[in-house]
Amino acid sequence: MREAMSNTLRSAMSAAQEQARDLNQDFVGTEHLVLGVLSVDGEATKVMRSAHADVAKISAAYKQQLPKASEVPVVTGDLPMSPKAARIINSAIVKTQSLRESRITTRALLLVLMEEPGALFCQTLQSAGADVEGLQARLAEKVEPAES
Repeated sequence: MREAMSNTLRSAMSAAQEQARDLNQDFVGTEHLVLGVLSVDGEATKVMRSAHADVAKISAAYKQQLPKASEVPVVTGDLPMSPKAARIINSAIVKTQSLRESRITTRALLLVLMEEPGALFCQTLQSAGADVEGLQARLAEKVEPAES
């Protein structure tokens, strides 16, 4: 199977670039991937809203916990992925294959990000009163229709 990114995931990846630059980072890390996913209206945010999670509030609380570099890096073009972020993208591809889906979606990416041990995002969700395990179970379910 050859996987392709959904258009929404492409938008989330672009938003992750913007989030990294907004925090004066010279790379895209997992935290920027989370913020990118939360900034687009895709499967992941739809599942979160169906679980009564306030996506905007969670995103703001999460971003507030992240460090902002004091100096603006001089990087032209796309920022590189951190090794951990690249590994997460690869894990999302594997997750997509295990779910027998043809497109990598924001749902698959967020699910993999939440599976990281000690993930700050999961801590933020818990602080906001979200049921992290329930949310992970919902993200693992196939949602119809899939993102384009």
